[in-house]
Amino acid sequence: MGAAFSKAMDDLTAVLTETALGWAGVALSGAGIRRATLFHRSRAAAAGELAAYGANEGADERAEVVVGALKAYANGDGAALEEFPVDPPVGGPLESRVWLALREIPYGETRSYGWLARRIGAGESPRAVGTAVGANPIPLWLPCHRVIGSDGSLTGFGGGLAMKRMLLELEGALPKALL
Repeated sequence: MGAAFSKAMDDLTAVLTETALGWAGVALSGAGIRRATLFHRSRAAAAGELAAYGANEGADERAEVVVGALKAYANGDGAALEEFPVDPPVGGPLESRVWLALREIPYGETRSYGWLARRIGAGESPRAVGTAVGANPIPLWLPCHRVIGSDGSLTGFGGGLAMKRMLLELEGALPKALL
C-alpha cells in the first residue's frame, strides 16, 4: 500500500467540546489533528462533520489539551492553537504547500490570496491557491479565515462570511461590528 492510502486509513478519534462560540471538534490521528470543524450550534452537527471523515468518539490522552485549546481560542486566547501538531490529509502538491503556509499568518493579522500565492511560489496562480484554501481540512489550526481579497474584502469561506468576520473580530484583525 502507498503512503497516501495508509494515511487515509488511520484510525481517527473525534474530540468534541462546547465553547463560548459553539460546538467544535477535531479528528485526531496518531500524529496530530487530521480534520477540524468550525463552530456549530449543536454537538450533533460537529460530531456529524467529524463522523463524515471517519472519526469515532473515544478516549485519547490528548483530548484535554485539544478541548482546552478550543475553549481558550473561543475566549480570545490567540496562542492557544499554535503549538498543537497538525497532520493534514494527503493533498495535491499545491494544497499541501498552501495548507502549511496558512500557519504562517499571525493571529490578529490577515493576508491576501495573492500574498499566499507568492509565499508558496505560485504567484501567478492566486485562484488555484484560493481553491486550495477552500479545501482546508483543519480550519482554525490552519487559519484560512485570515486570507482575504487583495482589496481587503472578506471573500469565500466554508463557514460563511459571518463566521469569517466573527473570527477576525475575535482575533482583532477587524474592528468589532457596532450593533
